[in-house]
Amino acid sequence: MSTDKRPLRADAERNRQAIICAAGSVLAQGGSDVTLEHIADVAGVGVGTIYRRFSSVEELMGVVLEEKMRRYAERTEQAAQQAETEPWVAFREYVMFILEQQATDAAFSDALLSPRAGTDLFRDELSRAFRASVRLVDRAREAGAVRADFDHSDLYMLQHAARGLLRGTQRTAPLAWRRFGEYMLQAFRESGEPLTPPSKIWTRTLAAGQH
Repeated sequence: MSTDKRPLRADAERNRQAIICAAGSVLAQGGSDVTLEHIADVAGVGVGTIYRRFSSVEELMGVVLEEKMRRYAERTEQAAQQAETEPWVAFREYVMFILEQQATDAAFSDALLSPRAGTDLFRDELSRAFRASVRLVDRAREAGAVRADFDHSDLYMLQHAARGLLRGTQRTAPLAWRRFGEYMLQAFRESGEPLTPPSKIWTRTLAAGQH
């Protein structure tokens, strides 16, 4: 984000809000694979106006998604707390919450899986959500609400799979993500044949407390 903290003139602030509003709409529909030129067209401003405030789509996306990431982190902390008394309900509702966020905002889905893109505040909130999701998984597993070999990185795998599903089905089957989530919840809860171990890179990342 720009380090210039001086108050904006009224017209400059209107342009900034128009840019952020347009970017939110464009990014939600098309994900991060958009151009600043397209966002400028939707906002009704010149592309130079955007470049004076944002150097890249990634920087603009980070600003647009800051508030959404804050709410996402708060919801994750609520799920972790709920898991103390209702581990399965908390886990089940959180899984469907993750998928719904991905389904309704393509850029947010991309950002969840590319945490280096975005502002410092965005990354801080993402780290807060990550820590809370670790507590949620630990409590659900300790309570026997999920299979004993469930690994926190399985949520990361879920998000990757959902992103691919959403890109291929949003027009023809916009609610396919719900069915996918219900299938996965059954798999997460019911023990069966031994699973392939999770990625060592992912488990090392978890141990380091990073996302």
